[in-house]
Amino acid sequence: MGMLIKNEFYKLKREWFMAFLLMLSLLPILTGGSGAVFNNSTKSLADLFFFMNNQFSMFFPMVIFILIGSLFYQEYKNKTYINWITYGFSKKKLFLSKVAVSTVISIGFAVILFVAFGLLVAILNGTGRLTGGVSLFLNLAIGFGIEACVIVLITTCLGAIVINLSRNIIVTSVVGVIYGFASCLFIGSEKGFVIPGSFAYRVSMSFLDKATYYDAPVPATIGGCISFVLCFAVMFLVGLLVFSHKKKIEN
Repeated sequence: MGMLIKNEFYKLKREWFMAFLLMLSLLPILTGGSGAVFNNSTKSLADLFFFMNNQFSMFFPMVIFILIGSLFYQEYKNKTYINWITYGFSKKKLFLSKVAVSTVISIGFAVILFVAFGLLVAILNGTGRLTGGVSLFLNLAIGFGIEACVIVLITTCLGAIVINLSRNIIVTSVVGVIYGFASCLFIGSEKGFVIPGSFAYRVSMSFLDKATYYDAPVPATIGGCISFVLCFAVMFLVGLLVFSHKKKIEN
């Protein structure tokens, strides 16, 4: 298992798309930050985070879809999938290694994004063009961390299902784009907590303003947590079953 994980990281060192995915991950800061820097008016930390988080909830699922899709697609494109199972590596370990690597990298991208957000906040604070204290920033960090973890876990499993059903990176990328936009449609719904991504967004924003949370917070929180656990468990198992199913190239 450890060798498989190391091998996945080694292969990614030579892939140009990693730089593209990092830039796509930083898009919320590049767009929101440039507007804040070149606009001489004073911004609030709340407004800046609101814009960044909206962009994050839309674009980051796309990043994860492309990342997990590329990890699996490499095996099909380079015809190395059959080599792994021929040499006795179990499909379960191969699946877990790719999901683990995608999860670690995705969380790393999210951390880089929030660090960049922190640097932007520090710069604007230093020039007296941002209002908002350290305590609020720390609260936002907690909320953002929860949101990022939920999005990464759910989207990674869903992306693994799509790429192994289609075995086509273009199809997977298109589905990722559609999923990124579609997941934002339920953010404002009071029943949106059944969608893990929408629930995670509302949880994150509640650390900024409790009024942005659901009108019935307790049932929504319980329902959202149950939905997340069920969706993650089901999609993870489905993804593993799809990948483990005997393929034509094994006949």
